[in-house]
Order: sequence, then structure tokens, then C-alpha cells
Amino acid sequence: MSDQKSFSTTAEEAIYLQPPAGRRYVRSFLFSRRVNAPLARVHLLVRALLVICLSAVQLRTMNTAHPDIVGAIVLWVPSISIFLISGMHGKVARIYILLILPTVFSLFLSWTLLNPVTGSIVFVRQQVYSGFLTFSLAVWQLLWIGIVILYYRWKRGIVNGILLASVAAIVVSYLLPLPTWTIARVPFFHPLTLYISEQGLLLALTKVISYSGMMLSTIALVVTSRDIELMGAMRQLHIPRPIIFFLSTVFRALNLALTDYETIYQAQIARAVNARPRSFFRRLRDLASIAVPMVAMMIRRSSEIGDALLARGYTLRQSDVDFYETSPFHAIDWLLLLACLVLLYLAVGPYPGLTALIQRW
Repeated sequence: MSDQKSFSTTAEEAIYLQPPAGRRYVRSFLFSRRVNAPLARVHLLVRALLVICLSAVQLRTMNTAHPDIVGAIVLWVPSISIFLISGMHGKVARIYILLILPTVFSLFLSWTLLNPVTGSIVFVRQQVYSGFLTFSLAVWQLLWIGIVILYYRWKRGIVNGILLASVAAIVVSYLLPLPTWTIARVPFFHPLTLYISEQGLLLALTKVISYSGMMLSTIALVVTSRDIELMGAMRQLHIPRPIIFFLSTVFRALNLALTDYETIYQAQIARAVNARPRSFFRRLRDLASIAVPMVAMMIRRSSEIGDALLARGYTLRQSDVDFYETSPFHAIDWLLLLACLVLLYLAVGPYPGLTALIQRW
């Protein structure tokens, strides 16, 4: 009898964990992922530990005194591999990459231009700030303000007017000698010199590679993780039940909020909100018009959830029931745990760096 009950429970658990027939994507914390994504087969705790240990080693390669660019490139390979096997939609992956590019580009510029590192080969050495603030009035400033005002009165736009005025002011200043009247000079801060060496470029490239790898692996972890997997992992860690219930409600409300946003946005489109070109300030007002119904729906839903829990006699002190979303550890999980131990040793133990080892050979 007990064997029959155990078999019934196992069969019910297997059916419960499977997605509905014909379904290709399942919702995660953000957006969705493929049902059969390779990274999703790894236990959530192992996934999180792998990303943390990998990020710790990548942080160690960004040593300002001795940057390890070879180690950063080698560690970037598993990071991009984790991102590629996460199972996210191609369009979502491209959006994330487009969001990462300005971040890493600004990081490269900041460590190249604003954080000079001494090196044996100097590419650029140019003073960019003399240590004085100069208050002046120039003709190009009046030209810039006039173009912005005229463009706003003509097209009711700000961003394109600023771009047009900046290009026009640069071109006119380059072609014609425009007069400038100096009003005052005030000492402020210290002189700044643009200094770019081969060591600075090496450090900047190492930071760009390491930070991009950390961002890609972290995005893959967030995209592949489901709220139900997090609840099961916390059950396996024996976290107190009130904490699990609170976090499950928060993450479930996040998914519902994304659904509500899509519903309200589609309702606005059906009412021809974006039928005509709208200025920047009008678009901000559109966001405010979305926020008001979203808050109202969230308040109403929280009241409905509370009433539903009370109607079912739910209390935090009642005994637990069977929780089928807990996932067992498989062979791949134990192999990745072994890899995490190796990465943890490289993160906290002696780390000569692959670049230094190659230079010694």
C-alpha cells in the first residue's frame, strides 16, 4: 500500500512539474524563457552559486596594479556560454545586449580618460582643464539657445533641437572665428591632464571584459529563475515559512504587475493614445496615466488575495503540505558544485594570474 502511494506521489509530482502540452515558453522573474532551456535544468541554488563564484574570480582579474586580461578573456567564455544557454527569447537577448553596450563603453572611457595609469608607452598627454572656471559669454552660446527655441516652437521637440543646435554651433565655430567675452575666472579644483598609456588601456579592457561577463551571467540567472523555483529552493534550505510566504507573494505580485502594465498599455493603444507624434513631456504624462490604474489594480488585488486566504482558512502557523516544486540534485549539479569550489579557491586563494604565467613562460 505504501509503495502504491509513493508511486502515485511520484507520478503526480512528475506531471505537476511538466508544462502544459504545446507550451514553448514559461514566465520567469523577468520576461520568459524556453521550457527546455539547458541552464534551466540546473538546480537554482547551483546556478546562483556558480554565478557568484564566477563573478568573484572576474573581480579578482581587475586588479589595478596587475590586470589579468588573459584570465578575464578565459572567464568571459563561460559567462557568454551561460547567457547563450539561458533560453531567453532572441529579441529579449538583443535588448539586454544593447543596454549593456553603453554601460561598458562608459566604463572604458572612465578608466581610460578619468583614471590615468602610469605606463612605459604614452599615447596621449594633453591638459584638458587648467584649474580655473571661466565665466564668459560667447556668440555660439546665443546661437545654440536661439536654435533650440526656434526648433521647439516649430516642432514642439527638445531632444532633436538640442542635437541640431549642438551640431550647428560646432560647425559655425569651426568655420568662423566667433567672439567671446570673458567675465571672470575662479580657481576650482586642480588641473586635469588627459593621460593614456598602454597600462591604462590594458586595465580598461580588462574591466570591460570582466564586467560584461558578470552582467551577462547575472542576466541569465535572473531570466532563467522562476518564482516557484525560488520558493522550492528556500524550502530545501529550511527557511522559516513566514519569510517564504512573504517572498512568494512579492514575486507573484511582480508577475501580475507586468501583466497589468501590458493590459493598460494595450488599452491605451486601442484608444489611439499614440496616434499622433507626442513630445517628451507628453510621453511622461502617458507614463503617469499608466501608473495610476496600476496602483489601483494592485490595491484591489491585494485585498482580493487577503480575502481568498481567509476564505480558505490559511494561517502562517498551520502545518506544511506537500510541495512538489522542490527540485532534486542531479549529476550535472554535483559537477558544477565541484567547479564552484575551484572558482572559490581562485577567488580567495593564491591567484598569480594567467597573464603573469604567460609572461613568465
